[in-house]
Amino acid sequence: MRYIFVTLMAILLPFAGATAKVRPDTMMLHKIYSFASTVDTTGLQGTRTYAYHRFEISIPKRNITLMAVPTMYGIANREARTFVGEFYDRVDIEGYGKLKTQRLLEINTIPHRRRTLTTLQKYLMPEIYDVTMISGNLLSPFHRGNKKFYKMKFAFMLDGTVKITFKPTINNTQLVEGSALVDYETGRVISTEFKGEYDMIHFHLQMNMGDTGFKAALPVDCQLDGQFNFMGSKTTCKYHAFYDLNTEVPDSLNRSYDREWMEKVRPEPLPDNIKPLVDEYLAKQEQKDRERQADTIPHPKKVNMAKTIFWDILGDHLLNRTRGTFGSKDQGQFRIGPILNPLYLDYSQRKGITYKFDIRASYNFTPNRDFTIRFKSGYRFKLKQLYFNIPIRFNYNKRRHAFFAIDINDGQRIYSSEILNEVKDETVVDTMQWDKLQLDYFRDTYMKVYNNYDISDYWSFEVGFTFHNRRPVNPAAFELFGKPKYYRSAAPRMEWQYRPWGWEGPVFTLDYERSFNKFMKSNTSYERWEIDGSYIHRMKSLSSFSMRLGAGLYTVKEGRQYFLDFTNFRENNIPGGWNDDWSGEFELLRSSWYNSSKYYVRSNVTYESPLLLSSWIPWAGHFIEMERIYFSLLSVTNLHPYVECGYGFTTRWLSVGSFVSNKNGKFDGIGFKFGFELFRKW
Repeated sequence: MRYIFVTLMAILLPFAGATAKVRPDTMMLHKIYSFASTVDTTGLQGTRTYAYHRFEISIPKRNITLMAVPTMYGIANREARTFVGEFYDRVDIEGYGKLKTQRLLEINTIPHRRRTLTTLQKYLMPEIYDVTMISGNLLSPFHRGNKKFYKMKFAFMLDGTVKITFKPTINNTQLVEGSALVDYETGRVISTEFKGEYDMIHFHLQMNMGDTGFKAALPVDCQLDGQFNFMGSKTTCKYHAFYDLNTEVPDSLNRSYDREWMEKVRPEPLPDNIKPLVDEYLAKQEQKDRERQADTIPHPKKVNMAKTIFWDILGDHLLNRTRGTFGSKDQGQFRIGPILNPLYLDYSQRKGITYKFDIRASYNFTPNRDFTIRFKSGYRFKLKQLYFNIPIRFNYNKRRHAFFAIDINDGQRIYSSEILNEVKDETVVDTMQWDKLQLDYFRDTYMKVYNNYDISDYWSFEVGFTFHNRRPVNPAAFELFGKPKYYRSAAPRMEWQYRPWGWEGPVFTLDYERSFNKFMKSNTSYERWEIDGSYIHRMKSLSSFSMRLGAGLYTVKEGRQYFLDFTNFRENNIPGGWNDDWSGEFELLRSSWYNSSKYYVRSNVTYESPLLLSSWIPWAGHFIEMERIYFSLLSVTNLHPYVECGYGFTTRWLSVGSFVSNKNGKFDGIGFKFGFELFRKW
């Protein structure tokens, strides 16, 4: 027996040694994936440093469509075709990927010192060890969760480094191609360069990483070559950024074009193609300053009023966002969306084309206290319906998420068939054309006043009032049949919110609302309860499950109540919002089904991934950024159940969704939705 055992060990030991041996490339990958976890980031928070950038933007081909591109209007209608500049920022690091910057020095030849192609700034500080490298996009080849998306080759050098080349397994806009030089012992990326194409920007990025400590996870310099093509226009750009600089500059300069200070902070001389343009610009600015101080301008330059008003003012505001600040220390900010912008258009089969407009403003009193107001308006062409929403919020203790808020809504159309049915029962005329009377459509003016306070990271409490004034679209018909001209409710309400895992986990809410007859001129009385649970489970490589489960019912209804308005079919209960506008909703179902029922039980699930189904289609799959599968289930009066399934995807131009519905086990219909994505991330 002993001889048999020895013989078996002699046979198996060589195989055991072979299986225990790890391939060098596999071991190298493990070091790269694990390097970020070895970086000590404890000294990162509270660090102050400085950064220098220079750029060159050229427009070899240009047409009128370039003026419609965000931030490009200022250079789209000028004689010059090349614009250059440099700037110096103070950077306060609040954590990995959390930077607060202040512009101290700036020299650029763009008219009115405007900023253009600002979307490229995010490419100059990639977070290469995260799942995504640039603002939640571009899957990193240096993260373990993205291993299946890249093919890698290794070349081991004699100097203790490894040259890695990587290519995507499929041709998709979320993936990049390039190479990296890596330290063999630690797996630290010494330098890397990669190219790709995302959101209409073709780019080639080169960077050198820091050496030790938390700086090893950040670049010390970064070069970007980019190209942007749009409707026949062609724009090229070159950026070079230097980080971890230590030349201090007074805060009082505040975007100054001071030549002496810029020469002090500039880490290397300007290239020969940029220096003459910068010198010419500075000479003109210094001449203007001398003339302004001496007040010796003999003949003011004649202003072309047509160009100034129509091109510089009206054109800019029609096609671009308007931003600004106010207050002695720029505590106030405002932003007005462009008037002509495809981003504010969307379409659904039921509502048709909707145009939206957006204005927002804020004022910071202290880091813990601010005031915000927003005006959101829209017009639905198919329904000839104008509506608006004005949310106002005063955050008096942001650390506790404590705020007082007022939400005002007007113009929303709601539907109730109960009044129409009641009128039909009371009327003896059989030839009445009920459809033309529009007795089932109402305009709802809604206001919510409430105060919220977070008792802890796990519990929130909200108390306030809701007011509804529902007016018929055709008030003359209501007078004809002796019905009220308005249906008003005033209801105190409370909401409890529980987050068992804190802010990163599921959210459970319990809503209670009670309206009393004759309270604040109310002619409606009811008591309503709703419970809702929502959760976004985030997985690797941007994949996630969005889940929602809820129920509601009316426990008190005095008399005939025509409007049963459930809050959780109108409000978003996920802090920070869903990943897209269609998750957690019923896209094909009219609101009259659940707002005429005394109860509801609902469930919504969405699965999304950047590389799911359509991304693998040749050519067309390259442009698909995110795909989603929707499943929704609802049980209300006369619907047991309602089922809705859908599939959608997002590209740089559009978000498209198709949905199929089933009522009580029978096919009900199919519908489509789309929304513009063009320049949304700019």
